Amino acid sequence: MDNIFLTNYSEQTFLDRIKENLRKCDSFMFSVSFIKKAGLVLLIKDIDSALQRGAKGKIITSTYQNFTDIDSLRSFLMLMEKYDGFECHLDYESFHDDAYKTIGYHSKGYYFEFSDCAEIIIGSSNITRYALLRNIEWDLVIRDKKNNIVFSQVKKEFYDKWNNTFKLDRDIISKYVGKLNFAIERWDMDYELVADDIKPNYMQRRALKELNRYRVMGMKKALIVAAAGSGKTFLAAFDVRNFNSDRMLYIVHEGSILQKSLETFQKVFGNSKTYGIYNKDNSDIDSDFLFAGNIKVSQNLCQFDRDAFDYIILDECHHATADSYKKIINYFNPEFLIGLTATPERMDNEDVFELFDTNVPYELRLRDAIINELVVPFRYYGIRDSLVDYGLPKNQERKMISQLASVEHCEFIRDEIEKRRGEGKLKALAFCRNVTHARMMAEELGEYYHTAYLTAKNSIGERICAYNDLQDDEKDLEILFTVDILNEGVDIPGCNMVLFLRPTESSTVFIQQLGRGLRKYKDKQYVTVLDFIGNSYKRSVQIAFAMSSLSENFVLEKKLMQSLVRDDFKALDLAQYGVSIQFDRESQQEIIEYIDKENFNSLSYLKQDYYNFKKYINSEFAPKH
Repeated sequence: MDNIFLTNYSEQTFLDRIKENLRKCDSFMFSVSFIKKAGLVLLIKDIDSALQRGAKGKIITSTYQNFTDIDSLRSFLMLMEKYDGFECHLDYESFHDDAYKTIGYHSKGYYFEFSDCAEIIIGSSNITRYALLRNIEWDLVIRDKKNNIVFSQVKKEFYDKWNNTFKLDRDIISKYVGKLNFAIERWDMDYELVADDIKPNYMQRRALKELNRYRVMGMKKALIVAAAGSGKTFLAAFDVRNFNSDRMLYIVHEGSILQKSLETFQKVFGNSKTYGIYNKDNSDIDSDFLFAGNIKVSQNLCQFDRDAFDYIILDECHHATADSYKKIINYFNPEFLIGLTATPERMDNEDVFELFDTNVPYELRLRDAIINELVVPFRYYGIRDSLVDYGLPKNQERKMISQLASVEHCEFIRDEIEKRRGEGKLKALAFCRNVTHARMMAEELGEYYHTAYLTAKNSIGERICAYNDLQDDEKDLEILFTVDILNEGVDIPGCNMVLFLRPTESSTVFIQQLGRGLRKYKDKQYVTVLDFIGNSYKRSVQIAFAMSSLSENFVLEKKLMQSLVRDDFKALDLAQYGVSIQFDRESQQEIIEYIDKENFNSLSYLKQDYYNFKKYINSEFAPKH
C-alpha cells in the first residue's frame, strides 16, 4: 500500500496526479462539491481522452452555495451525449426551496480503479483554478489492492449519494439556472461573518438581478451605467461575490481610486480573500483580488496568463476606448467582464457600449439616484462673476489667473460661501483652472479658512491624506482646492460644498465634478454648489445642457432649454426631492441669450464638447493613456 501527501507545491502536485491517473485508469468516480469552468478546463481534455480510450466515469457535483457554474455542467452534459460510459449527477438538495438551510454538500474525493489496484485521493481540493494551481491544499493518496476496506467504504458512500441525486440533463440545468435567478440575496456561507451590516441598496439589488439574468443567458460582458455616489464599487463587490470569483482583476486609471476600491471589497469579503495593489509602486501579483492601474497592466501583460482572472472590472470605463484599455480587453479571457461608469457617452467616434457588446443590464442616471435617495440632493447657485474676464485669449492666461486669485475676487467668493454655508463645519471641494490658480486660492482664502491644494504632482499617499482630512470633522481642513484629479472616482462623503471656480466647458466634466459632493453621509441633508459664472459663452451653454439632462425625457431643444433656465429648472420636478437650482438675474438672462445663439444640431457643437472633455482627461497633469 502506498500513502502519498500532495500539495500544490510538492514534487508531484494534486493536478499532476489526477492527470496521470486519468491516462491509465479503467474507471474513475469523482465526488466534488464545487466545480468552476476555469478549473475544469485544466482537466477536461484528460477526462475526454480517458473516456475516448474506453474508461468509465461517474461524477457527482453539487449546487451548494450556487458555486458550480452552468458552463461546467454543460461540459459534462456534452460528455454524456458523446460517451455511453460517462454520467454526471447533481446533488438534489439544492433544488429544495429551503436548500440554503440544509446540510451542505462539501466532499472532495477522487477514486480510480486500474487493472491490478485502486486509488483514492481525499482532501481539500475542488475543481477550481485556484485549488488546482496555487491554493494551500492538502490531499492524501491511498493506493492499494481493490479489496482495501477503505475503498469499499468510499464506494458505498459514493453510490448511496449517487442514488439520491439527479442524473444531469437539460431540464435539470434549466432548473438550476432558475435557482440562480434568485441567488442574489443568498450570499455565501461566510457572508454574515464578514459583512453583517452591508446589504445591497435599491440600485444594487436591481442591477445584481439583471447581471445574473444576463449571465444565465450566456452573456460574457456587461456595462453598468450608474450615477456618481450611487454605489457602483459596492455593486461590483456584491456581484463578484454572487459570481463566486476565484480571482478578480479591478482596473482603473487613477491610483488613489485603487486603495478606496480595495477597502470597499474588504468590507464585503473581510479576510476570506487576499488583496493586492498593482501599480507603479506595488506589484502584489499573486493576490486573490488584484486592484491595478491600466498603464502598468497594459505594459506588463506577459506577467499574466490570459485566463488568470475569471472576473474583470473596468471602473470609470468611459476611459476604456484608450489603447491601454483595449490591449487589456483583447489580451485577457475572463469568464465575465464588467464596465462601470456614470458617463458612458463620448462625442468622438469611439463607442464605449460596443466594448461590452452593447449589453447594458442596468442604467441609473443622476435623476433616478436623487429620486430613490441613493445620493443627497443639491442646492445649486449660479452666481454672476463680473470680476474676471473669461473671454481673454490664451496668451493672456496669467492676467486671468491674477484676476481669479485677486484679493477682491477672493473676498467676493468668501462672501458667497458665508452666505450659503449651512450649519456645522465647512467641508468644501473647489475646482480651479490650473495649478497656479489652485495654489493662489489656497493662499488667499487661507487667511480665513483652513485650506490645502492638490495637483497630480502630489503622491497618492498625500492625496489620500488630504481626502481623509476633508472627510474628518475632527480635522481642521475646510477647503481643498484642486484642478482635475478629483473629477471622478474619489469618495469624500463628508464634502458639503462644491465650488466651481473656473469655466468648465464640458457638461460631462461638470456632472462628474458635481457628483463628488453627492455621496450620502451621516446628518448630511444636501450639498451646496456655488458656480461662479463669468462671461463665458460656451460655459453658460454647458451649464444649461448639464442641468437640462436631469429632465425625465431630455430633448436637446433650444426653446425648451431656455424655458427651463428662465424658470430655474422647476419643470424638472425635483424640488420635492430637495433639489433647488437658482441663477441670479444677470446670469439667467445671459445664459438664455447664449442658448439662443447656439446651433445644437451642428456637428461642431458635439465635437467641441468632446474636445473640451478630452482636454481635461488628457491634460498635462491628468492620467496619460
